[in-house]
Amino acid sequence: MLNIKRLIQLEGSALAISSTSSFVAALDSAYFLTLIDSTSFSVLKSIQLTKNTELPHRYSNAYSIAPKEYFCVPFIGTKKAIILELEKSLAKKAIIHWHDSDIECSAFSPDGRFLATGGQDGKVFIFESATFRLLSSIIPRAEYINDLTFSSDSEMLACSGFDKFTVIFDVARNKTRCVVQTPDVAEKVAFFDRDQKLYMILRNGASAVYDLLERKLLSVENPFSFWPSALAISPDERFAIVGTRGDMLYVMNLEENARILEIKTETSGIASLEFVSEHLWVGSVDGTILVVDHKVGEEELELSLKVKDYRKARDTVEKNVFLTIHPMMKVFDEDWPQILKQSITLLNENRIDEAVELVDPFVIDARKKREFDFYLAQKDVVTQFAELVKHKDFAKAYEMTLTVKFLSKTLAYTELETHWNKSFLQAKKLLEENPGLNLKKAEMLLKPFETSLKKELISQLLKNAKVFTQADQLLKNRDFKGYFTLVNQFGFLRDTELYKKVLSLGEKMMDDFIELEKSGKFEQAEEASKYLLNFPPFKRAVTERLILMQQKKLMFDAIEKNNIKRVYEIALEYETLKNLPEFKSFCKDFEEKFERAKSYAFNGEPKRAMLTLSIYMEVPYWIDRVASLLKIAYLQEIQNRLHESDVNWPLTIRRYTDRFGKDTEIEHLLGENNLLHHLEKIEGEGDREGYRRHKFIEEIVVYLVDKSS
Repeated sequence: MLNIKRLIQLEGSALAISSTSSFVAALDSAYFLTLIDSTSFSVLKSIQLTKNTELPHRYSNAYSIAPKEYFCVPFIGTKKAIILELEKSLAKKAIIHWHDSDIECSAFSPDGRFLATGGQDGKVFIFESATFRLLSSIIPRAEYINDLTFSSDSEMLACSGFDKFTVIFDVARNKTRCVVQTPDVAEKVAFFDRDQKLYMILRNGASAVYDLLERKLLSVENPFSFWPSALAISPDERFAIVGTRGDMLYVMNLEENARILEIKTETSGIASLEFVSEHLWVGSVDGTILVVDHKVGEEELELSLKVKDYRKARDTVEKNVFLTIHPMMKVFDEDWPQILKQSITLLNENRIDEAVELVDPFVIDARKKREFDFYLAQKDVVTQFAELVKHKDFAKAYEMTLTVKFLSKTLAYTELETHWNKSFLQAKKLLEENPGLNLKKAEMLLKPFETSLKKELISQLLKNAKVFTQADQLLKNRDFKGYFTLVNQFGFLRDTELYKKVLSLGEKMMDDFIELEKSGKFEQAEEASKYLLNFPPFKRAVTERLILMQQKKLMFDAIEKNNIKRVYEIALEYETLKNLPEFKSFCKDFEEKFERAKSYAFNGEPKRAMLTLSIYMEVPYWIDRVASLLKIAYLQEIQNRLHESDVNWPLTIRRYTDRFGKDTEIEHLLGENNLLHHLEKIEGEGDREGYRRHKFIEEIVVYLVDKSS
């Protein structure tokens, strides 16, 4: 059941809900801004923003709220949005007027620095929130934009359109990172896994996961019975909450892209979902907001799981289904293999009721229920197998495992393998002591297994006892290279218990190696790798880590020497290094210079902006971001010279289009000032990335007569 802490009623569909520094704010489709106390959840104030204006549709993505108490409110039919700021009172901060059609979606970045708007014109604009001046635009698309979402670090923007493509725009570098094609329109998109993956809910009821590092679609599933309409990622980024146009909420496991819960709500048509003030806020098209306490019962759950009281823990979850996504619930996954094994033992003993009772707190999970039901249906087979092991009919027991694969997971199989390993080791020891004298004794020890699938291994032991002795000696000397060479020569060694133990040791060494590399202890990691490189199953992974380690060392050395050009050359060459905290910290110098240069750009002073950026003008890593700033400077310079009579407009505009093409910004500026005919005379569309071929210039405006002469 849902634990509803508070029910709030708005005037229209609850389109946007977000927390600010002072309260929780909600914007609805009737153009009301409602302010809500973040502790008591009582309504503080409700303000009507406009009257007699066409209403947006009930699932509109057009409205957004910033942490700094800014509100983006598009007015339908006007192609514009008003930006409101709430200090002591509500006041107009800016007007967004760049779109040629109505604004369809908007989003503020989590850090509050940016606002992005997308329109029915297929255009996306990015503004800085300090002044709401235009910072950048994305190449227009043929279909309109229906959803915009920033990454948690505010460095990426996902732009989804009705063309079934989602463009991932790198805000930090002002360039498109990748384009994702989906089977249907992406209704909502969210970043997760440290902003390295995308979760998308599609109009056709599907959900998709995309890996931004590998740049590939990992999975597409169809978990929703209703049209999905709202999305929120849990604070620990392990789960997604999906709302629909029906009355169902879904809880999805992000790692597996699998549905784990369906929850019926008290309202139909979910327009918005948000984790705010330690609660889940569910906004509906009828104006209802359900404030759900998704954490109630947390302490009781934690105490129950610490003492392994699964029944009590499950009872607590039944009182609040959202506890299903509590981090401690992973105990049910971690302990399930052991519980399943215990239940199989009970089934073997025909204690069916006890087995069912034991697994009952676990089998709410459909996967676990299927596993148990399978063994329950096969209990007679398990009993038969256990009887064979009990009566030491090992050959028949092993024969059964060939046709009934799941038997290898039973307790009886563990007993069977224990018998085998004991006999094998005893026989091996006898042969090591005196092969000629003890051969018959070894054969007798292994006789119960000689017609089983162990037949080949028995034959090899009796013929090659020295090989097994040699394998033991190599491992005692930690000569892993020699051991695996021997394994390659005598493949039957892979069937031994010793081989399994060596692989287990390798896994532990691999974990230790990775931890050393991650923590920057490169010398120790290199030393550990010398052993691991002799383990064929781990050689590739170790080699890849060693390469990454060398890349990190190059990066850290360049950072230590403050070799700016070299640091960014390395970042371009090895893309994964861009996520390193050390690299992100190094980028702060550029960001500081960029912010200072921005003031000159907004004044139309490209030369001073270029001087402020200094060495970064020559760093390819930042060329697109630098270009975005100088474009602002050039546009403002043109704006400043509009009323001067001696400007050579054809040449000035040509210099601009050579570098940025016939983009929206220049069309907008010239169109407002009766100069568009100069742009129309230029053939072609120009090159939006022409700045890569044409150098940046200190002034864009050219005069008919050189003023200096």
